[in-house]
Amino acid sequence: MAYGAKGIARHEGKVYFIADAVVGDIIEGQVTQDHGRYADVAIDKLIEASPLRGPAACRYAGDCGGCQWMGIAYEEQLSWKQNFVVSALSRIGKLPDGFTVEMIGSPAAHGYRNRVLIRLHHHVDGTMNVGYFRRQSRDLVPITACAIAAPAINQLIANLRNLTLEQPEAFTVRMEIQEIPATERGSLLVTVYPGDGNRETISRFTALVAELPGVHWAGLVFDLRNAPNVHFESDLDRNFATKPGQFQQVNLELNRTLRRLVLDYVEKVRPSRILDVFCGSGNLSLPLADGTRYVEGVEANRDAIAVAKHNASVNQLSNVVYLTGDAEKHLWKVSRGGEQFDMVILDPPRQGFPKGVVPLKNLDPQSMIYVSCDPTTLARDLAYLCRADHYMVKRVVALDFFPNTYHVETVVFLEKNENIPVTSDQ
Repeated sequence: MAYGAKGIARHEGKVYFIADAVVGDIIEGQVTQDHGRYADVAIDKLIEASPLRGPAACRYAGDCGGCQWMGIAYEEQLSWKQNFVVSALSRIGKLPDGFTVEMIGSPAAHGYRNRVLIRLHHHVDGTMNVGYFRRQSRDLVPITACAIAAPAINQLIANLRNLTLEQPEAFTVRMEIQEIPATERGSLLVTVYPGDGNRETISRFTALVAELPGVHWAGLVFDLRNAPNVHFESDLDRNFATKPGQFQQVNLELNRTLRRLVLDYVEKVRPSRILDVFCGSGNLSLPLADGTRYVEGVEANRDAIAVAKHNASVNQLSNVVYLTGDAEKHLWKVSRGGEQFDMVILDPPRQGFPKGVVPLKNLDPQSMIYVSCDPTTLARDLAYLCRADHYMVKRVVALDFFPNTYHVETVVFLEKNENIPVTSDQ
């Protein structure tokens, strides 16, 4: 298996990457792109299914583009993901032999996802189709329920399908649905992104969604600046708020596990000054702000920083600062300004942080925690940070935030090699 949900086949010295194939499949396909030493293949026909394939818990598994491994035994999924991380860190990251990757599975392989982005098409005859795009297509696959979504989200999908408008018109929207575990009324935040259709009609539709059972707040994307802060959860003696449209990890239980891994490492190395880069609303750094150490978070999203400041205030935390700003520019600023941080936490988007590793290395913290949702970009950045053994990888943990898909979250703990002097060309 290769990262990206591709099966690997070899024939006459050539490697073929087959989209959607798994170990043991016998397929008939065609080369879609030939790169010389390797080629990409699309499946025309599944001649014999792998014995690893079992009954899928979702009736849309063959069409929906969301889950690649629905029906694959969960133990196999975990093994493949662990191998993805090992392969990326050894092949791209150039980590020395002997490192291990701990794998932590999700407590639930279905019904775990607390945030989804669905598509809704309303037709002139009054019918409402709700679903996801077909794999490698812009065609909608209408669904009645999503196997990996939380029950409250599926109840809303059912209510949306039964929703009727007084004056039917055709329109399309995207809808971000976020479940919030702790609310006084309703458990869902719904943000509507208009697509095709009359804006006034979409506004009326959004107002109807706001009145559906279980909905705490619903509004158009243009309403987000005035959306309320909402208590999201309590964990590690901290109250975490969020807002509609604000990013939160989709797997609540494993996110709590990640927080504990970070906190345990901080307690072990005992830094006095921590810089949290791509801090979001304070997901990882809020539990670290105990008043005895200085915590600084930086994030480009102004709304996320507003929530982070709110979280710091409601938790009555001291010695913690959250700043709006570009991560790379902020690292250059603090490194050139002579500021000292003995720990840096990184949780960048999928593309990693290629432009930030230079100022990060110049900052020269004693330890780092790098959280990533893409093992290949993680490995690329680690290759630079660990060049000439400047930083040493002490522990790697993979967490399956996304069962039934090829995606995996990885957290890497690094410590500075005190025997390596810092030079300007590093």
